[in-house]
Amino acid sequence: MSAKKKSPRIDLTTGSVQGHLIRMALPMAIGLTATMSFTFVDSYFIGKLGSEELAAMGFIARVAMIVISLSIGLSAGVASVLARVAGNGDHEDIKRLATNTLILTFILSIFITVVGLLTIDPLFRMLGANERVLVFIKEYVIIWYFSTLFIVLPMIGGAIMRALGDTKLQGNLMLVSAVANAILDPLLIFGLYGFPELGFAGAAWASLITRFISFAIISYSLYYRYHIICFSKETISTFGNTIKRIMHVGIPATGTNMIIPIVAAITIAIVARYGTDAVAATHIATTVETLSLVLFFTASAVVGPFIGQNLGAKKFERIDECIKKITLFCLIWGALSAIILWGLAPFIVKLFREEEAIVSLATSYLYVVPISYGLYGLVMSVNAIFNSMGNPMPGVVISTLRVFFLQLPLFYFASQYYDLETAFIFISISNAIAGVVAYIWIKGTLNKLRST
Repeated sequence: MSAKKKSPRIDLTTGSVQGHLIRMALPMAIGLTATMSFTFVDSYFIGKLGSEELAAMGFIARVAMIVISLSIGLSAGVASVLARVAGNGDHEDIKRLATNTLILTFILSIFITVVGLLTIDPLFRMLGANERVLVFIKEYVIIWYFSTLFIVLPMIGGAIMRALGDTKLQGNLMLVSAVANAILDPLLIFGLYGFPELGFAGAAWASLITRFISFAIISYSLYYRYHIICFSKETISTFGNTIKRIMHVGIPATGTNMIIPIVAAITIAIVARYGTDAVAATHIATTVETLSLVLFFTASAVVGPFIGQNLGAKKFERIDECIKKITLFCLIWGALSAIILWGLAPFIVKLFREEEAIVSLATSYLYVVPISYGLYGLVMSVNAIFNSMGNPMPGVVISTLRVFFLQLPLFYFASQYYDLETAFIFISISNAIAGVVAYIWIKGTLNKLRST
C-alpha cells in the first residue's frame, strides 16, 4: 500500500450539526438494534428449552458484558484520539493509531480467552449458579470464550470507522450478522432441516459463526477500503507511545464501562438468592431493557466522533449545539420508551416464559426502571462526550456514583429488608440522580471551554 494513500474521512466540522448526527445515527441505530437482538433472540429460543437454561443465560450475559465493556473502553480510547487526529487531518498518525490498536486488541483477546476458560467454575459458582445451571453455563461459555477475538476486534474496528465519521458499513454489518444469528439459532438449537441438534450450545455456535463473519469483513475493510492498517517496522515501533495515548482515555473509560457489568454481576448474585425463576425473570427484563436503550447507545456512539473532530478544529459553538440536541433527544425518547413498555411489558415477557412468578417479577422491573431511561441515556452520552474531549475522569465518577454508591447498596438493602420489586425502584432512582449530575457537570465543563 502506498504511503500516499489517505484514509477516507467525513468532515464533521462543517455543515448541519443535526444533519451529521442523524446521518451517523441512522445506520448505527439499525446496526445496534440488530446487535442487541443477539441476546434477545438467543434468550427467546433458549427460553423454549426451560427456565434453568434461561437462568444460565442470565449468568452468562453478566460475564459477557464485562468482556464487552472492556472492548467498549478500548473503543472509547481509540475513537477519542482518532477523532481529534482526524479533525486536524494527520493521516499517517491515523494509520499508526489504528494498526497498533488492532495489535493490542489481538493480545487482549487471547488473554481474556485463557483467563476465562480457567475461571469458569469458581466465577459462576460465586455468582450463585447451582450445579444444574452450571452444566448449561459450561455448554455455552466455553464456545463463547473461543470467539472473544471475533467479538472484540469488530467492536474496535467499528470505533475506528466512527472516528472517521463513517457508520454505514458497521451498521449494515451489524444488521446482516443479527439476521444470520436469528436464522442459525433455531437451526442449531433444535436441529431443524438436517442441522445437528446442539441444544443450549447451539446458540453459542450460532453467535461464533456470525461473529467470525463480522471479524473477516471488518478486517478486510480496514486494510483494503480504509487503507489504515500498515504493519511496517516504522508503524509498529511506535506501539508503546501509541497505546499510551489511547490508554489515557481507554483505561478510565474501561473502568467506567466495566464497573457497570461488574455491579450487574453482583446484582444477579443477590437475585439468585430468590431462586432460579428470579434470575430468569431479571434476565428477561434486562434483555428487553437493552433493546429499549438502543437509541441511547446510538446517541453515545455518534456524539463522541462529532465532539472529537470539532474539538480538534476548535469549533466550540458546534459542540454546544450538539449537547443541547442530544439532551433533548434523550429526555423525549426516554419518556416515549417508558410509555411503550408500560403498555407492552406483560406481552413481551410472555414471549420468553409464561410461569406466573417469572412474568410478575419481570413485568415489575419493566414498570418502574424505564421511568429513568431518559436521564440514564443522558449519562451514556455525557460519558462519551467527556471521553471524546480526552477527559474521561468525570465519566468514571458519574458511573461509579450511579452503580456503586447508589444502585448497589440501595438494591442490596431493599432486597434484604423488602423484596425485589422494591429493589427495582432504587435502580430507577440511581439512574435519575446520575443523569442530573451528568447534565450539570457537562454544562459546567462546556462553559469553561468557551471561556478559554
